[in-house]
Amino acid sequence: MIGFLLPAGALALAYGAVWTLRPVSWARSAIKTGSTVLLALAAAWHGLPILAMALGLGAVGDFFLSRDPKSGFLPGLAAFALGHAIYIAVLWPLAGSVPVVPVLVLAAVSAVLLVRLWPVLGDLRLPVAIYAGLSVVLGALALALPDAAVWITAGALAFIASDIVLAIELFLLPPESRWKPLFARGLWALYWLGQAAILWGMKTAASGIDAAPGFA
Repeated sequence: MIGFLLPAGALALAYGAVWTLRPVSWARSAIKTGSTVLLALAAAWHGLPILAMALGLGAVGDFFLSRDPKSGFLPGLAAFALGHAIYIAVLWPLAGSVPVVPVLVLAAVSAVLLVRLWPVLGDLRLPVAIYAGLSVVLGALALALPDAAVWITAGALAFIASDIVLAIELFLLPPESRWKPLFARGLWALYWLGQAAILWGMKTAASGIDAAPGFA
């Protein structure tokens, strides 16, 4: 695992520290996408093919968003939505009782953000609404996992947080905002560390977790 995580982390760090704010280029796309491709390869190497598929879809989404975020947003969103659907299918049989209050808070945050975005989304309204629903379901399942799956829970919540930051950065912040660099770097850190935490949690959790039906 470490043999994949170290180079993946190096690429992720390079992207976050240097390439996040640079103009679109193939080098920028390769560094961003490569950092998640290596996570997918790590999952495949360790016999976790369905997780590898979800991470691979994340890499596809990363590639589209690394080009022109506006034109690449919809195909990127579709890739991430499919990845969320896989995570949901994997986590569903592992989840226990859903903690009502945290899930209601997550749903409320998603609803408020969706209402705020609605006037500027245009044709993206339905896809974004569907994705928001998938994110709430994923968050609910992550919060309902047993203690042995704490890395999975933390990773999923970080992933969802990165989506919220991305939506604000892409659709609500003006292009000249001084907060743009902070948002761009923050969402990348949340996203990549979230994906890495899910991978680590799936690999290292107790046997009752990493032997989920249909997972390995």
